Amino acid sequence: MNITQDIKIQSPEAIRADFREKGYYLVKGALSRERILEVREFLLDEFNRKFPEENLDEANVIFNYPGLYPHLIDVIANERIVSALKIILGENYVLMPPASCIRNSFWDLHTDVTTMTSQGFPIGERPDFTGVAIGTYLQDSSEQGGGMFVVPGTHKLKKDPLVRQKKLLKGIDVPLGSRLLRKLTGNRFPRYEDFSAFEKCGIDLEHEMGDTLILDMRLLHRGSKPQPGVKRTDTKLGIFNLAASSGDGSLIDYWMDYLYSPFYHASYAIREGRNFEPLKRAAEKAGFTAL
Repeated sequence: MNITQDIKIQSPEAIRADFREKGYYLVKGALSRERILEVREFLLDEFNRKFPEENLDEANVIFNYPGLYPHLIDVIANERIVSALKIILGENYVLMPPASCIRNSFWDLHTDVTTMTSQGFPIGERPDFTGVAIGTYLQDSSEQGGGMFVVPGTHKLKKDPLVRQKKLLKGIDVPLGSRLLRKLTGNRFPRYEDFSAFEKCGIDLEHEMGDTLILDMRLLHRGSKPQPGVKRTDTKLGIFNLAASSGDGSLIDYWMDYLYSPFYHASYAIREGRNFEPLKRAAEKAGFTAL
């Protein structure tokens, strides 16, 4: 079923309302299974070349995949995803850098603005914020995980609830009494590593390879974990992009200021030559802007 068929069942207005309520929208079959198998085989080789020692519990990231691998641009510049993004963000949306391919990401619960906020760029608190993460999965979800765990509706919270928790976990602004208690208990209490209180009402989304998840960046989420008693043996791959409504441009300028700042850990991936022209041409053809 393509996005046009989806819209016949659910109008664009209903899709927007559903996204605003839950904080995510799943585009089914954004890419064919055959195409995803091709992409997966290629990326498995690339990850094995760049990161020969695979650890199923450690994330590996390849930034700027459209510049490194122009033949993968169809992952983000295809009709089904573009149509869905135009419904959610508006016709004039902007694809933000850097795009990435990730192997075996099972990070703790977070939002995609938690780090920015903690570093003095509270972008998610702006009234004009419209940022979304776009994740295409290169395997089916299964008892081993392989997809996304989300807490629906948490994108509507006024403040990111994890900013303080993440700081405490890093030992920042920990009250004296808590520091002493952590020392006495071998860091077992208070349990800053425990995010379960924030995961209430969360769900593991079911998907097939080639489905694409559009996620409000303020939504609490993490990679879905294996079911209890299940050992992970399979490699998990995903391709991720970020986008926002163009608006009056001030949000985009603010975001880019952060990406070029020393606070952003992968600013080098933007400052270095990115072979930008193939993505720019594909974006112009599909009717959006790419930075």
